[in-house]
Amino acid sequence: MALAIIGVATVLRIALAAVLPAGVDEAYSIGVARQFALSYFDHPPLHLWLVGGWAKLTGSEALVVLRLPFIALGALSSWLMYRLGAVLFGGRAGLWALILFTLAPVFGVVHLTMILPDGPLIAAALATALVMRIVFAADAGRQLGLWALVGLLAGLTLLAKYHGALLILGVLLFLATTGAGRKHLMSPGPWLAAAIAAVCFLPVIVWNAGNGWVSFGFQSGRSGVGGDLRLFGPLESLAIQAGYLLPWIFVPLAWASVRAIRRGPRDTGRWMLVCLAMLPVVIFTVLTVFSRGLAHWQMPGWLFAIPLAGELLADAGPRVRRAARIVATATALALLGLTGVGAIQARWGAFDALFQPIGDPTDGLISWQQLKPDLEARGLLGPQTFIASSNWIRAGQLNALFGKQIPVLCLCDDARQFSWLNRPERYAGWTGIVIDTPARIDERTWPFESVGVAEQIDLMKAGRVALSLKMLIGKGFRP
Repeated sequence: MALAIIGVATVLRIALAAVLPAGVDEAYSIGVARQFALSYFDHPPLHLWLVGGWAKLTGSEALVVLRLPFIALGALSSWLMYRLGAVLFGGRAGLWALILFTLAPVFGVVHLTMILPDGPLIAAALATALVMRIVFAADAGRQLGLWALVGLLAGLTLLAKYHGALLILGVLLFLATTGAGRKHLMSPGPWLAAAIAAVCFLPVIVWNAGNGWVSFGFQSGRSGVGGDLRLFGPLESLAIQAGYLLPWIFVPLAWASVRAIRRGPRDTGRWMLVCLAMLPVVIFTVLTVFSRGLAHWQMPGWLFAIPLAGELLADAGPRVRRAARIVATATALALLGLTGVGAIQARWGAFDALFQPIGDPTDGLISWQQLKPDLEARGLLGPQTFIASSNWIRAGQLNALFGKQIPVLCLCDDARQFSWLNRPERYAGWTGIVIDTPARIDERTWPFESVGVAEQIDLMKAGRVALSLKMLIGKGFRP
């Protein structure tokens, strides 16, 4: 049954990947990943190494092709979720954990499909937890090798996303608060694991040390500490987290977590999941007192509450399980319908009449692909020419599209990885094709010796303007 669920979900994710245009982070990642580096401004390098290596291996940058490794990781993560629940609480609990994992949109639709750092993080984090559980059941002769594997997997979480540090702290919290864990701390195993994880993280340390620790500074600055107090921020954040997970999934996750916390460290299986879950959820929710933050920051924590909720449903009475099956089926059908309609609308605008009263919420996902034949037909993509925008999001879309042909620059203060990808001083005197929103084109003073008249260049969907842009040509770039 678990394999059937994973197989069907994987086929559906491939279909979604073939239709849905690139999101903001995906387009940015595709372009940035062409340049190999030990690490990158926004995140550790693992997902970018995966994208860049896969593109070179396949010789293709087709979006569906680049998404395939992440979909494969999604299938692996789904199996690991099932196995974690099954090892801890039995096969039925594992199956319910898999169902909840698949139906929670933030996991089942987004993180297990798209080109994001969360896909590698989730797979490595679940594998770490599963091997941790095996360590505690293994005989002493096997434990050192298993601890080495824990270290390697924990190191991969660090290479995937800085959230990996919270996973390692969660492991340490578990070891320090349980009798069996403290015995392990007196053995070489955990320290071997820590050393291996640290070695895995060295590329990130080396890159940051050579670049003023900018990545650490950027991520720590997003906490908002020191800003105005938002007393209701945590409540707002919890409501958004519930939306990401779906409220009828969020409630069992929260209740199962509270129940496990009340049982305490004497129940080592549940306590391990609590220790791995609580740090991301508590820390990033508390930080919303200072700034809004992003609700997906807590999701690596809720990941480990899913097996707890799986056990809750597996042990429930017949009526509750029957109701849960009905809700799960209805949720699967609703997700399938809404995701399908949303992807088709984002790609082709086939349901414009349906969205006309409220406006099309998928216009932000409009494909920029139509710009390419237009600019090529005008003969603009010549030598000593670059493309630019004043925002890293729009520069990311342009870079994914044109970056293999000509340089793409971000002429802005917050240039992210563009500050290393294409440094503006290299292109002094060049011609720039600036593509931006009409307001930014008209309001800014662009750094060229001469600037032509701005021209409307809109992105169309279903015969209407989905995104209004302007283009101007600047001669003699002055960085």
